[in-house]
Amino acid sequence: MLNYAQYKKTDGAIFMDNERILLTPSSVFGTLRKELIDNIGIERVKGFLLRYGWNLGAYDAEKVLASNRFSSISEILRQGPIQHMEKGYTKVNTIRTDIEWDELNQKVKTVYVEGEWLNSYEAEEHLRQFGITHTPICYTLLGYASGYYSTICGHKVIFKEVACKGMGMSYCKYIGKSLHAWFGEADEEVKYYDNPTIVKELERTYEALLQERNNLSKATAISKRITQELVNGRDLQYICDVVYEIINIPMLIEDLQFRDYAYSGLSQQELITIQEDFKEWIQNQKINQGFLDYSTVTKIKANQHVRLLTPIRVQKKIFGYCSFIYKGEEESFADLDYMVLDRLSFIAALHLLNEKTSFEAMERMKGHFLEQVLNGQFTTKKEIFKRGRFINIDLELPFYLMILKYQYPEECLKKELVFHEEMLETTLQYFKQHDMNVIIGQRAGNNVLFVQPNNYNEGILPFCQQFVSYLSGKYIGALFQIGISSLGDDIEKASEYYKEALSALEMSNLQRKVVSFDELGILGMLIHAKDDQALIQRAKSVIGPLINNNGVKGPELVKTLYVFLQNGGNLERTMEELLISKTGLRYRIQKIESVLGVDLRDPDVSYHLRLTLQVLQLKGELKLD
Repeated sequence: MLNYAQYKKTDGAIFMDNERILLTPSSVFGTLRKELIDNIGIERVKGFLLRYGWNLGAYDAEKVLASNRFSSISEILRQGPIQHMEKGYTKVNTIRTDIEWDELNQKVKTVYVEGEWLNSYEAEEHLRQFGITHTPICYTLLGYASGYYSTICGHKVIFKEVACKGMGMSYCKYIGKSLHAWFGEADEEVKYYDNPTIVKELERTYEALLQERNNLSKATAISKRITQELVNGRDLQYICDVVYEIINIPMLIEDLQFRDYAYSGLSQQELITIQEDFKEWIQNQKINQGFLDYSTVTKIKANQHVRLLTPIRVQKKIFGYCSFIYKGEEESFADLDYMVLDRLSFIAALHLLNEKTSFEAMERMKGHFLEQVLNGQFTTKKEIFKRGRFINIDLELPFYLMILKYQYPEECLKKELVFHEEMLETTLQYFKQHDMNVIIGQRAGNNVLFVQPNNYNEGILPFCQQFVSYLSGKYIGALFQIGISSLGDDIEKASEYYKEALSALEMSNLQRKVVSFDELGILGMLIHAKDDQALIQRAKSVIGPLINNNGVKGPELVKTLYVFLQNGGNLERTMEELLISKTGLRYRIQKIESVLGVDLRDPDVSYHLRLTLQVLQLKGELKLD
């Protein structure tokens, strides 16, 4: 063992083992350490102290190797802690040392060491200067051990502190392993052993700032160019082509269902391949289309392409997505790509907002025109046709008038405000997807739809039933009913067709949500008879005895009769709807038959009574709610 305890003094110098040494209190080191941390920061100081400790450990290791006093690698490694203690750094308690020796090459293959540091001078000084810390801080001790073991073993050995007195613990605990045995867990530590001078750091910082400035300058130029194109009225396709010409990265602008608005740098076949690949990625991620709610630019790696994607937000809602498409295995992207994509999504949002505003203004104008037609504010058919051409609608074609009634239950009133805003857009999109011209107006709190079916051959009734089903699925909790007029061929009679739709709507209920006027048959003819008073008087005479009955309340008997007839004489369904027992229902039916003097099992009687009740209901003479 080297005898460090023997030393001698000469004029102004102290020598230990023939080397001049300096005796300095540990508090001075603590003060120096504090000054460094205060001036250049803990991260730079950590690297500085680790490298300082490494050099101390490597120096002592070289001296031990040069002495040729030890015959085994184990003995040589044991000298590190001994020398560490003799110099007053800390007391070392080695718990475990495992060495794997490579017999073929006669060198250390892997080393593992575990131990404790008691009374670490570095931890004590940090506590004195800064108090309790949240992370281990014995940097020179770690560096010394790493430098010593690495020099002896002939490969990099990294020590990490897993407990530290500076964190309020009673002692420090360390683990040292060959770098390859850490399996990546020490990669962050290794970076501190590099020797980046402050000058080099400043050079890298300057280069990064210069690159950032160049990126910002280029992104600003691109932004200015595409903003000007937007102001000039250019569409998204033109803007995509401009950006692709500048940065040469394929790009794609899509709607919520990932259908392309515009794209550039891709062939038609490449576009199809990429879209199919992306849909497969969405399915694998179990994400519903239209719900990629990313707030920033996001990297997505599908099977056949990589994309940077960012949402297009209009009025706080996602309207679509902008993506840059990469066909290779890119793991990182230039900062410029992120900056330009973000700006492109903003320009796309402005374009879509402008289109949305123009579209809504046009639809409001169409709706006002429909209201004028229904109110008979035009003097001639020619004037109506002329106004129709202004909004690109040929009013000489056949049409239907529909009334769409909707409501929310009371507990969903907050949703209703949002619902009203979205209904216009939802209805227009649905009819447009089915190649139908539609104008939407408002009357009596309901939406009035002027619909031209064009080449739609499936029938207007099943179409509207599918539409109501779609709305019910989209707006959970809302109730929808539709009344449909007969097919019209004279726009001047629009108000008559509106009345037909209104009559059909009156016949709808929760079980039968869509009713066509054509379905009403003779009832429809009766409803639109010229002499309303005579029709009402006749109907009242038929049902009057029941209304004026002095026994069970008349209104209850009338409602029981109505529900019973509406359910085709089915007792179970009638009981369920009226919430009464079978005995109670049978009693009421017998009472009805007794008062009216009829047999409800007679189909003609049932039909006649049902028709009478419907007439009174539609004419507002009978309330069954």
